[in-house]
Amino acid sequence: MMWLTLRRAVVTGAVLLTVVATGCSGDDEPDRPGGGDASTGAASGSDTTAPVETVVTLGNLGKGVGDAKRERIKTSLVAALDPWFDGAWLGEFPRSDYAPAFAAFTPGAARDAQRDLALLSNQAISDRIDTATATRRKVRLDVFSHDGHPRGGTVQFLLDFDTTGTLAESRRVTGRLYVTRSEGQWQVFGYDVDEAVAQ
Repeated sequence: MMWLTLRRAVVTGAVLLTVVATGCSGDDEPDRPGGGDASTGAASGSDTTAPVETVVTLGNLGKGVGDAKRERIKTSLVAALDPWFDGAWLGEFPRSDYAPAFAAFTPGAARDAQRDLALLSNQAISDRIDTATATRRKVRLDVFSHDGHPRGGTVQFLLDFDTTGTLAESRRVTGRLYVTRSEGQWQVFGYDVDEAVAQ
């Protein structure tokens, strides 16, 4: 069976242009975030097995970003992205409210995301699955920094998960998230996400 890949890009043009032009790398394949400095963060699963943690890899960070700051970047990135993974893709289904999944999105991006639930969540299959459990969670962040302070970047992500219910299969979603950082917290202001497909 052939799967049609749908893509939707929602970005703030001026901010994205600045990020891309001054430090983000597009060399890695979107479905294989890797390379650079990796660590893991907390995650949740839907069964009794040990939950799969989000593996964070840092790519281009610019100059003046020390080890301590790298760890803070990883921790804050996981804090921003895990609610989306967990609230949109993982856990028990069906569900009707996906708003908490977009807590780390800017107001504009969150509004767009609510219109794109079929792309940014399991809404399209929610009535056919009982649970979705992560088997792999990987993100790679390429950062634009100014004077050693991260200002924004591009996140390449890969999420693999298994579903139970009428539709029991292994699925994968990949794509890019465009992020800004203010007061130590990351926010998603745009996205370019592939439709989730069976593996």
